[in-house]
Amino acid sequence: MSEIADTIHDFGESTPRVVADLHSTTFEIEYIRDDVAGSYSDRDLDEAYKLIMAHTVTGDDFKSLIGEGRFNAQTLFFDDIIVFLFPSRRYEGVFASFDYDDGFPVNELVRAVSETRSER
Repeated sequence: MSEIADTIHDFGESTPRVVADLHSTTFEIEYIRDDVAGSYSDRDLDEAYKLIMAHTVTGDDFKSLIGEGRFNAQTLFFDDIIVFLFPSRRYEGVFASFDYDDGFPVNELVRAVSETRSER
């Protein structure tokens, strides 16, 4: 498991649903919570990977368009799930999803991952 995936898994505030290391052409599921494991087929995970990577490419284009450098996280909020994409290198990163409510410690998780990256 990557250091970022370890930090997410061990965050302690909330147990992740899924944590995956994303590479330019492949992905590795590092953790999937037992109660959601049966919800995703290999095909679902492969399709999700492709969509995330397409989004990552456009995110890189967008950040250069607005004149920003590195970003710490992309976050998607759904009704009951929050999704994070933590980039590590160009077209690589870590995907994490959690159950979501208004009390979820978004800033604390982003800070913990950012500190892990800065320790490298």
